[in-house]
Amino acid sequence: MSKRYVLSFVCAIAAILTIVAQPKTNRASVEWGPDLSERETGEFGRVFGHSEEAVYMTMSRKKDMLVQKMNGALVSLYSVVLQLEMNKKDLELEDLMVVEDRILAFASIYDKKADLKILYMRTFDESNMKPLSEWTQLAAFNSERASGGSFGVEIAPNRKHVLVYVIVPYEKDAAEKFQLRVYSTAMVPEWDREVVMPYTDKEFSLGRFRVENDGDVIGVGMKYAQKREARALKRAGKVPYDYHLLTYGHTGEDQDHTIDVGDKFLQDLTLSIDTGKADILCGGFFGNKGSSTVRGSFFLRLDPVTKKIPHESYKDFTDAFITQYMTAREEVKAKKRADRKDEELELYEYDLQDIVRRDDGGAVLVGEQYYWYTTQTCYTTQGGGQQCTTTYHYIYNDIIVVNIDPDGNIAWATTIPKRQHTTNDGGYFSSFALEVKGSNIYFVYNDNGQNLFLAAGDKFKNTDFIGKGSIVTLATVSIDGHVTREALFDLEKRDLILRPKSCRQLEDDRLFMYATRKKDYRFGMVTFQ
Repeated sequence: MSKRYVLSFVCAIAAILTIVAQPKTNRASVEWGPDLSERETGEFGRVFGHSEEAVYMTMSRKKDMLVQKMNGALVSLYSVVLQLEMNKKDLELEDLMVVEDRILAFASIYDKKADLKILYMRTFDESNMKPLSEWTQLAAFNSERASGGSFGVEIAPNRKHVLVYVIVPYEKDAAEKFQLRVYSTAMVPEWDREVVMPYTDKEFSLGRFRVENDGDVIGVGMKYAQKREARALKRAGKVPYDYHLLTYGHTGEDQDHTIDVGDKFLQDLTLSIDTGKADILCGGFFGNKGSSTVRGSFFLRLDPVTKKIPHESYKDFTDAFITQYMTAREEVKAKKRADRKDEELELYEYDLQDIVRRDDGGAVLVGEQYYWYTTQTCYTTQGGGQQCTTTYHYIYNDIIVVNIDPDGNIAWATTIPKRQHTTNDGGYFSSFALEVKGSNIYFVYNDNGQNLFLAAGDKFKNTDFIGKGSIVTLATVSIDGHVTREALFDLEKRDLILRPKSCRQLEDDRLFMYATRKKDYRFGMVTFQ
């Protein structure tokens, strides 16, 4: 027996023993629905609504899109083809939402002859997906191409108002423009506004709009400095942009508030609107040397009526926090690199994923390291030509959890270590699912099985989701920031690969899951203790 064979055999046995030894959590139990076939029941799309009794999702089978309703026992109550056609022309689905006893479908079409992009809506009976109306036009804008401009649809947290907003196509040297239209949940118009900003399209970038419980609209935008000024600011190491908080009221009052934080590079500023009359929460990360680096976290409270900021908090991450899940060698290299550039240690490429409100009036900010890049491999063909293949790499690494106390101050931050690097899959099986129950926050994600036994300072293994070395991990963050990592599934279910971004926390605090096994798949429900 060759040494290479012996080594491979030993490694295989070690991997099997590692999987067997992994502790299965007693913090949660999982119930699975039956094995399903994509060929017979269709391919899962996404969850677009849920309640205590049901989960609503899109499916696709051949050229058809279907809407499926499942009950809490994971039994399909119906799976109906969504007819995306009007006057023999195909519509493009924009969004779906469940509102009381109806499902609202929003779809658009590009009229090339009229240079118009038009948004339509149709209502369906939630109980059986039977149409209750025909397609009705809601909004339109002029566009010389199908990809110019966009529509967006949002519902208020109290589910009493629906916002339709229109971002009109880019025009060189023209002012930034958009349209806001707010409806009741019966889709009766309440107010609308066409807004012309005092900034050009080129210097102002709009983010996502949200509709508040009183029907007002709030959004975030970025105002960039002019070319010459931007170059001077960059040379001086200063921020070449400002974040703006935009508010538009149903009685006509508008506000354009610049969030002034000095020389900090704010990133991923995200809003959270509660179902009641609580403050609007705003938070994210900041860096000291660029828009893609992270040195700390910030948190702002906004008065829901005046939109003024009565409280703000900033917290720098320590060097120990930044380097805690680096190996000793990686830490030395990072510190040397920072010293050589006379800069502070910083984290890279973190996106703020969510703001979770605590029952005690506090909040939790959740961020994740995410980026992607491409590599190209070229070779010479038999005919002497050259052919190249592009590989897309998707990186989803550590999760950062930042706790905000009831007074609005940043109390602590902690890290959940993970390494997810996949190629040419769109990152579908990467990232995490989030559940909040009581004082605990639960994170569910695909992981390399060997990582459960590693601690700060160890070199964590990459997760490629192929083979039996991949497991589904449950990371529990307690109220004091302590992290516990365990296997979520029993051994016989560990060949299932979870799609975390498709999971949803339901009103009864269960977590709806979707997992695949080759061309089959299963839906599951996690109940947390």
